[in-house]
Amino acid sequence: MQATLALFPQVVLKTMRYDQRSETKGFIRGVMHFADGSELHVREFVDVSVGIERFKYSYHYMDGGRTVFRYDNAADTTARGFATYPHHKHVGEVIEASPVPTLQEVLAEIVAALP
Repeated sequence: MQATLALFPQVVLKTMRYDQRSETKGFIRGVMHFADGSELHVREFVDVSVGIERFKYSYHYMDGGRTVFRYDNAADTTARGFATYPHHKHVGEVIEASPVPTLQEVLAEIVAALP
């Protein structure tokens, strides 16, 4: 994660917490702040025994207290019909099919939209 963050100098402050649950599993959570005041809330439950497998994830991007978008793999019944289920993206009140994004892809999407 640190290598990914190094690619994005637009992240001006980060508060990340790494909680090791076993030899290969852990929970990552935190907030990344951008210069414009927006923030990305990150949660990942991962297994690194073979590559990186994300059992659960949520990338929740907010600006001025309102949700801009959120990627997650929660078992949302509204997304059940998507080919990508349980993976999906919330944009405002709309839910869209979405493949699993990486943190780097999410940060690139945010940075591309920054003023």
